[in-house]
Parts: sequence; structure tokens; C-alpha cells
Amino acid sequence: MASEQEGANAGDSRSAPLTDIDGGDERFRITTRRTSDDLQTSIRRFGLRMPPLLASAGAGFIIVSGFRRVDACRAMGWDSVPVRILQTASAYECALRAVAENSMERPLNLIETSRALNLLEQTTPGGRVHDADAAALGLPIHPGLTARFKRLCRMPVEVQDGILEGALSFAMACELGRLEEHLATAFACLFRRLKPSLSKQREILSLVVEIAGRENVDPRQVLAECGLTQAMDASDPDRNQQIHGIRRQLRRRRFPALAAAEHNFFALRQRLRLGTALQLTPPRDFEGTGFTLTLSFQTIEEVARLRSKLDELIDHPDFKILLTGKGRGFERAPDS
Repeated sequence: MASEQEGANAGDSRSAPLTDIDGGDERFRITTRRTSDDLQTSIRRFGLRMPPLLASAGAGFIIVSGFRRVDACRAMGWDSVPVRILQTASAYECALRAVAENSMERPLNLIETSRALNLLEQTTPGGRVHDADAAALGLPIHPGLTARFKRLCRMPVEVQDGILEGALSFAMACELGRLEEHLATAFACLFRRLKPSLSKQREILSLVVEIAGRENVDPRQVLAECGLTQAMDASDPDRNQQIHGIRRQLRRRRFPALAAAEHNFFALRQRLRLGTALQLTPPRDFEGTGFTLTLSFQTIEEVARLRSKLDELIDHPDFKILLTGKGRGFERAPDS
């Protein structure tokens, strides 16, 4: 066993029985990773290159830095482990060392940054972290930004997992943080499943909240009625199609006039009797003004028939309504 390897410069180096180390005390834990399989492979091959940093606590020790390393040594059946021990450090000094050892080893993710800021604030004398300390550790120092960061590690687990997976950006996490916990969790589940872009996440969130306010119902009811809760468990691999369907349904419910215009458009198009060789497509989501007319043919004779059909179409009153009536919701005049 690599129990004779030298420790780092900070703290007294020695070997400590694993039974004396309280792995359940996570007050100084920064890292979000829980598994230690990769460390076990590394330790077996190269030894424990950086001993964990501990602090004395009663008759034993608590971990300041190195939670995964201690877990890996336990999993490998070690009885003792080389460690560095802080004998008389204050809680704030331990917090500074915990953040430093994590942040100097690799960039902290958003949740780790949140944990670090909260840990320093909770342990610092006076309850305010000095900007010089935060800056030296690579942490944000702007008051508004740090306030938003600190909320992240107190958000529901689904939101935190979405952040760690990259499904939720910092900006969207902050928006979800303003919602009630159950609602934030519901949106996080949906966005983790479908992974829409930030702009589409914002659109879906805004539409649900606006519909709920307009109809005076719980936003969770809107989520269920619009099929969003089913989408969280759906196995359909075409996420883009699901996202498009959700946005379309929400927009139709949020803007009833749009739904009516869509209904009127398809009714008018059916009256034109275009057949299979002519396809008239409205603007996408009825947001633009451009229509698409597609012609399908194989022979010159079919082209001639289509030309005649186009001539008829130009003079058809319902076709004129389609082209000019978008602003009126494609409503037909009473006498037309």
C-alpha cells in the first residue's frame, strides 16, 4: 500500500486510520462528483499522489478536501491512508483551503461555484467574504452575480442536475429559481428530457406562465393539459419534433385568434380542391407572410394541366382571401 508517500506542503503529514475519518461530515464538500471508480484505477497504478486534507474534530477527523480520494481508499479496502492534517485552523481557513484545492485543480462548475460561495459566507467572520479572497480563488465578486450564484445549490435537485448536464444554462437556472419548487422541478424535467435551446426554453416557460395567469389556473395544470408532462416521459427520439409540437400547442392556447386563423386557413384551402399535385403551405406557425405553392409533375401534359389549374386558382375568391386575409384571421366575408 502507498501509505509512505509524502503529503503536500500544507498541514502535518501522517497516516490516519480510515475509521477515524468521518466521511459523513460534508460541511466542506465542494465537488459535485460522487463516484470514485476512476480514482481507484489511478491510485492502484500510481499511488495516492495527493493525500486528502483533514481537520481535527474531537477524537477523529473531518474531510476538508479529498472526499472522493477517501471514498476510493475505503472501496479498495485500505485500513489507513496518508493525509495532511490542519491542527488549529478556523472554519473559515478550512473553507478557504477546501475551495482553493478544488478550484486550483480544475475549473469549478456552476454548482461547485455556488457551494464555494455559500461555504465561505457561512464560515467567514462577520458573514461577508472579502473580495480579495474570492478573487484569489477565481470566484465572482460582483454582488448581484454572487447572489444569483449562491442560489443555485439551494435549488431543487432536478434543476441542479440539469445544470450539471448542460441542459440548463445559468440564465435559465436563475429564471427557474424564481418559481415555486414544484414548478421549477417540472420545467427542469421537461428541459432535461427535450434539451431545447435557451430561446425555446424561455418561450415555453413564458407561454405556460402567461396562459396560467390569463386563465387563472395553476401552471402545472397547463403543463398537464398541453401534454408537457407526457413529453417528460416520452420515448420518441425526435426531440425537435416534440419541441415544435409543444410550442405550437402552447401558442395556439395562448393566442386563440391564431388558432382560429389556422382553422380558417385550412377550411379555405380545402374549398380550393387543389388535388395532390398542388400543395399550398401557410407561413410557418403563421408568423410570417410568405406562402409556399408546390407543384408536382412528371410530364409536359401534367404541367399544362397545372397551368390551367393555376389560372383557375388565381381567379378563385377563396384564394384571394388566403393571400390577403392573414390580418383578419382568414375570415370569409358573409356574402362570399
